[in-house]
Order: sequence, then C-alpha cells, then structure tokens
Amino acid sequence: MAVNDRQAVESCIEKGDLCKLLRLPEVLDDFSEASIIKSIEWLLKVDEKHIEKASKNVQYNDISKGVPWLGEDVDAPFTDKKCYALNVMLGQKFSPQFLQEEARSMSFDSVLILIKYLQFLLTWLPSVEEQSQCLPTLEQIIDWLDALVDGHFQQLKLAEDANSILESLHQQVTVMANWQLESKTLQGTLSELNRRFEEQQKNMKMGDYCIEVISF
Repeated sequence: MAVNDRQAVESCIEKGDLCKLLRLPEVLDDFSEASIIKSIEWLLKVDEKHIEKASKNVQYNDISKGVPWLGEDVDAPFTDKKCYALNVMLGQKFSPQFLQEEARSMSFDSVLILIKYLQFLLTWLPSVEEQSQCLPTLEQIIDWLDALVDGHFQQLKLAEDANSILESLHQQVTVMANWQLESKTLQGTLSELNRRFEEQQKNMKMGDYCIEVISF
C-alpha cells in the first residue's frame, strides 16, 4: 500500500525525526511539492540545537557534499547541518507550477528567510565544480526564487522589510543574467517588483495626512 507522503512528513515533524525526514524522498514513491514546502518551513523554524542533536548520525562526508563552503571562513545564515538539511529538500524534484501554488501556503517570515538563504546559495553555486545530489542546481534555485516572489508578490510589494532584500537579490540576478539564461525570467519578475516598490513610495502629503499612491 502506498504511503501518504504528507502524513509521513507530519509524523517526522511531530517526532522531530530529522534523519527520517531527509530519507523520505528516497524511500517514498512520490514526494510532493506540498511535502517539500512543509519540510522546509519546519527546518527554517526549528531550533538550531535540535538540528544538531537530531542529525548526529549524518556522516561528515554527506554534509560536505551538500555544503560546499564547509571548512571555509564563511558567515553562513545557519549552521552547517541546518544548511545541509535545507539543501537536501531544496534539491528535490518538483514542478515549478505546483511549487508556486504550494509556496503560497508559507508564512511571509519564512519566505523572507528563505529568499535570503537562496541568495546566499547563488553566491556559491557558480564555484561548485561537481554537482551533488544534496545540493540544489542553479536552475532549481532560480525556480524557487521565482515561485516565492510570484507566490507572495503582493506581500513583497507592500512590506518595507522586503525592499532591501529584493533590491540586493535583483542586483545579483541582473549580473548573473549576463551569462546565465535561466536568470532572465526571474530578472524580469524582480524588475517589475522593484518598479512597484518605487511607485508605492511616491507619496502625496495633504496637511497631517499622508496618502500613498500604489499602482496595481
């Protein structure tokens, strides 16, 4: 009898069983986009100490394949083991269309944290000589960013704390687009979002009132 991947993920999360969670994509016939999103959001929110404790049986060699900056003097967003766990899930097979639909269920705080982490990954992938199964490809990272930006477009447009994150990402993707074809679609999405940010910040002040002009 086929095992329901969503129930399996829920069970792992309830028990805090990280090692089993990371093995689910290999042992299950189907690991849906909903399960990938659920797993990643849990990994983003769970305490780093729990990750360290729950991944004590993960081999150093496996972690080194999924964390290319291991051993380098790098200010990574998370611990090596948390980065490894996130990379395993980010590298799972998915349909970009279904991923975007499921990404809408993520909390906005998780979206911002994940966008920042994906941007961090973008700085490392071009220097990775051999692609690991424990590491998302450049195309997958672009698809993830595209899904998160499209799935939370309105929130990103209105949130002040998202402006600097997306501006930095847009600059990086613009540079990448000069030599990487996959980046061009995301570049267009980010350009449109930046344009709307600029429109939002045009204010019409009348007395003690401040009316923000937002174009949709």
